[in-house]
Amino acid sequence: MGQITIEEVAKLAGVSPATVSRALRSPEMVRDSTRKRVLKIIKEKKYVYHALAADLSRQRSANIGLIIPSTIGSIFVRTVFAILEKAQEHGYTVTIGNSKYNPEIEMSVLRTLNERHPAGLLLTGYCVRKEELLEEINRSGIPTVIMWEKPDDPQLSYVGIDNYRAAYTMTEYLIGLKHQRIGLILGPYSKVDRVHKRFEGYRDCLSDHGLPWDDLLVVEKEPTLADGMEAMNRLMSLANRPTAVFAASDVMAFGAMAAAKEKGLKVPADVSIAGFDDIDFSAYADPPLTTIRVNGIEIGEMALSCLLDMIENPSPQPRQICLKTDLVVRNSCRSLE
Repeated sequence: MGQITIEEVAKLAGVSPATVSRALRSPEMVRDSTRKRVLKIIKEKKYVYHALAADLSRQRSANIGLIIPSTIGSIFVRTVFAILEKAQEHGYTVTIGNSKYNPEIEMSVLRTLNERHPAGLLLTGYCVRKEELLEEINRSGIPTVIMWEKPDDPQLSYVGIDNYRAAYTMTEYLIGLKHQRIGLILGPYSKVDRVHKRFEGYRDCLSDHGLPWDDLLVVEKEPTLADGMEAMNRLMSLANRPTAVFAASDVMAFGAMAAAKEKGLKVPADVSIAGFDDIDFSAYADPPLTTIRVNGIEIGEMALSCLLDMIENPSPQPRQICLKTDLVVRNSCRSLE
């Protein structure tokens, strides 16, 4: 005897095949009595839900494409976990692509995902070739939400943060502590829009407070512990080295702390160090790290909710949410007075 079909389950339960699918994928959308009846028949008949067949029958995928820039020591872990958990609750699977902060890889991953006709796409920002990327998104017609950024394009849907304002706030805090030479360690700002916004926030804050610009105080590296150490060593080797360093990534800030200690410098007695993200370890660093708090879990949950709304309720009106960030003051920075 062959596998019972979804149509046969529906007939036995006195409902439509779509209701059977919802009872399995989105049980909160089905009345309790109906769901129990469907599940009882499924158990008795040993029915196995075939997601691909269901996708074909309703001409909609149950898969969501997700592109992140890194999987190594990633600050996006909390966002990804939130997306995976919420997607599972709603009966969706998630295919993850890694762009490696490379615009060509990013385009290739996007096209590969689009060829699979996902229900929707979640992008962790985008690289410098954003016009080509956005053209690909528009051409595909697939619902798409940008995360971690507040794009300038008014037609884009996003759930992100104001990276410019957050970096400005941290730089202004350090200036308020009477630091006039402030180093900046940050990720690939020449490639990634959200990182460039952090660079602009730092640059404009210095200008607004009448502090001189010095190219030597800005170091662009990959957001890793090792690169944070290397960048800090470069800053501490300057003849006129900074009294404070803003690492626009907590992981890089930890690397900066390690490099300072290797040189016999005390944090914050000899040099103040601040970060960005407030990842779990930040509060337990030695000393605890002053940083910008970003709620990665909330970004993931809200981004997926927006995407599901776009999938279920198509509308030309973009969904745009800018979440707040907070300056978290701990013990890694001190006033020069």
